[in-house]
Amino acid sequence: MTEMDPRMRRAVEAREAGRHDEALAVLLDIFAELDGPAGASGVSVFFTMFMWSQLVPDYVPAGEALAALRDEQVRKLLAGDERFGVDAGASPGYAHLRERFSVVVEMNEILGDPASTRAVFIELESRDPVRAARRSWQVLTALVECGDFVRADRYRGDPLQLLEGVNLDARTLPLLPPAGGAPRLAADMMNLTRDVRVGMAVLRGLGREEDAGALQAALLDGLEWPELRALAERELRAPGTINGEITAHRMAYEDGRGPD
Repeated sequence: MTEMDPRMRRAVEAREAGRHDEALAVLLDIFAELDGPAGASGVSVFFTMFMWSQLVPDYVPAGEALAALRDEQVRKLLAGDERFGVDAGASPGYAHLRERFSVVVEMNEILGDPASTRAVFIELESRDPVRAARRSWQVLTALVECGDFVRADRYRGDPLQLLEGVNLDARTLPLLPPAGGAPRLAADMMNLTRDVRVGMAVLRGLGREEDAGALQAALLDGLEWPELRALAERELRAPGTINGEITAHRMAYEDGRGPD
């Protein structure tokens, strides 16, 4: 179990107390370290981005600052600097090597700017179609939100590809591990329902309403466990439900509390 970095705890306390400018200053410092040559020891990228997502809706300057950081990340990415963070000397779960494109996508999700994600992807697609195709799973939701159904249909693949694995894992894995382990089953459920939701949206966008309904039925009929069917229904009605549960689970361990 890890202890929250004192700076991040200060940011959390400042946001909760309404001192948004103080929380923003801490996040800016931490983010600069995360993308620096040494990383930010003891601070996870996950928790940092989660804190941004909490601050942006309540404090306009936080969104403006995040947009400026996003633009800088896009500039670095298109200039050929594709790695965010460090690749050595980091503890598991903390500052680590990751794709800069993934960071851009996450920032745009917080900002509610799918058009930016689509524009960056199209530029990358024009430069290296094969590599862009490998990244396409990260942008499908943004493409759908932008109404680019034809491009989304090109990349979406089989939306039920994870179904068999989810059913198999559900026989032995808890939805959310009690000891702070990786929530593999919940994550796979989130990915499965996302793929189905995107597939349904694409089919509807292409005028194939009947096929969209058949896809939803195939998901719900194919899940073997009532708990998972109910979770999938909730996720399809309110996207983000599963991610909220995963986030709450991870946050309990990020701040050293463990689950309630």
